[in-house]
Amino acid sequence: MTSFALAIATKGDWDPDKLLEALGAAGVGPPTEVHVACDPGHAPATSLRGFTIHVREGASLFDLWGLAIDASNADWVAILHADALPVPGWFAAMKGAIEREGWKDGYWGPVEPAFEGSDDRSIGYLTEYVQFHRPIDPKTKEVPGSNLVLPRSRIRRGAGFSKTRLLDEGLAPKFIGEAVVQYSRPFDFRDYCERRYRHGRSYAAKRTPRRSRLVTVPMSFVLPFVRTARIVRQSWRHRHLRRAMLRWIPVILLAETFWSAGELAGYVTGRSGNVSEID
Repeated sequence: MTSFALAIATKGDWDPDKLLEALGAAGVGPPTEVHVACDPGHAPATSLRGFTIHVREGASLFDLWGLAIDASNADWVAILHADALPVPGWFAAMKGAIEREGWKDGYWGPVEPAFEGSDDRSIGYLTEYVQFHRPIDPKTKEVPGSNLVLPRSRIRRGAGFSKTRLLDEGLAPKFIGEAVVQYSRPFDFRDYCERRYRHGRSYAAKRTPRRSRLVTVPMSFVLPFVRTARIVRQSWRHRHLRRAMLRWIPVILLAETFWSAGELAGYVTGRSGNVSEID
């Protein structure tokens, strides 16, 4: 039987009991390895049966994913987030795909909200994950970094985790529609806008080849509208998400303005900022 591990990362507060309950309901059990990487200040005070905790001071979310991945020894590793946990049937769907075929580039599954559209957590979901809601647009080339299962051969030990780098290297995982995770990340308006800025800056600073300032400066004024229009188009495909999109579109536009400002800063300075704050 193919060995399997979960590499779960989170920054800030998280609920170990909720995580254990969700993993059990999703079908995860022995002998599956479960590795959770978090900030030192948010590690459980006592050891918990069912998973291994890993901590690193000053690490970004992507560094924490790398820490959890490197700690695993299984043939296949699932990359997950503590605020987007698997639903019942996830484990069987992923394991079944691996046992049937074992595709060299792995598998990915949908990310769907764990709440109604009136919940302000919809802002984060629509902004970052609506393109991964079923039914998936067949033209989608992106994959979620928080519901991805990879063979060990596709993982570099000690290199951290970067979905963007893997896609640039030609990673082409297959879609498993039954392997759903549910997004439930808490939302705070100020924190979210700051987070979008940090992510935009880091994305631009690490992007290669570097773009000319003659392109990036004018682009920064248009980019929020381009990004928001894409979110509207993706949301409109799902009838039950349309009202949420219309309700939250002013906030989404503002959040994407912060992303665009971060991109501009990253292109101009070439610096990512404080990576430990990337969450």
